[in-house]
Amino acid sequence: MSLSHQMQHRSQQQRRRYLSLLLAATCALPLAVQAEDKKTDGAQVPSIAELFDEDHVLMFYPSAPGAQFRLGKRNPNSTRGFVIEKKTKATAGKDGALEFWNLPSHPLSYASGGDGWSSRLHIYASGGQQKFNWKNQRGFLSHPAELKNQEMTIFIRVHQILDPERAQISLKIRGGAHSDKNPDAASCVMLTLSPEGHGSVTRFGKELRHPRYDYVTLKPEFSAALQENVWIGMKLISWNDPHDTQRVIHRLYLDTDPFDLSTGLPKNNWRLFSEYIDVEGKRTGQYSKLVNWGGWETTFRTDGFHDVDFAFPSVREIVVPQ
Repeated sequence: MSLSHQMQHRSQQQRRRYLSLLLAATCALPLAVQAEDKKTDGAQVPSIAELFDEDHVLMFYPSAPGAQFRLGKRNPNSTRGFVIEKKTKATAGKDGALEFWNLPSHPLSYASGGDGWSSRLHIYASGGQQKFNWKNQRGFLSHPAELKNQEMTIFIRVHQILDPERAQISLKIRGGAHSDKNPDAASCVMLTLSPEGHGSVTRFGKELRHPRYDYVTLKPEFSAALQENVWIGMKLISWNDPHDTQRVIHRLYLDTDPFDLSTGLPKNNWRLFSEYIDVEGKRTGQYSKLVNWGGWETTFRTDGFHDVDFAFPSVREIVVPQ
């Protein structure tokens, strides 16, 4: 094949790739403006140029001024603002054209009791140090630029369930440090995903005081669950309701077949999986406090697996849907 023909062929491939992503965005974007099957929240629709981040991941809502983090192609072992708990080393891997990182779980004794296996990826998008907790927060835990209304994304593949009762992935937001010395610093909420047979495939969780959790079982919008050795995309979107200061909306979206391994790019077939609306005074168990502040620490957490693969973790402040 001549050089000119090679260049023309590559150009055609690039055009097809872009059109494929554009089609995926056209199909997936309406999900981002649905509160329920037949209820809309009037979300602002971004332009075509704003639909994807640099990892080709679909962005449901436009970015807003404030904190953000995207690992991209950087090394998670040495990237500022990204911390692997216990300093466990992540190892680079490749699946077709997809580049990812593998992380073994570390053994631990849970503060709530019992032993198990876990891994935690922490993001400190705004930097600084935590100053406040859920009892004395000022709308933030460190400073005003912290993540509040946010869209966080990760692609994960779990390997070998070691603890079926605890096996789950937790996307934890709006919180702070977790320690026995300062339990009120935790101050966080989360959405979870588990394998079938866990009892609750998806839950909303609240941990204001470490390690005291409230969990609310959620109804899945379609059939899906964590599976060993299978990639899944997870996207948590959370925002303070602009029409009601006493409510915060949390949604979990899944992509159950997330990658084109021939290109290494996401397919962006996101679907709304579960939702929880947190309300001031609404009791989830021991807590009734609305978590509507910005958080210092954002965490992708796994429990009960031998090791996990991950790709394209990110989180950013978003324009609040109107």
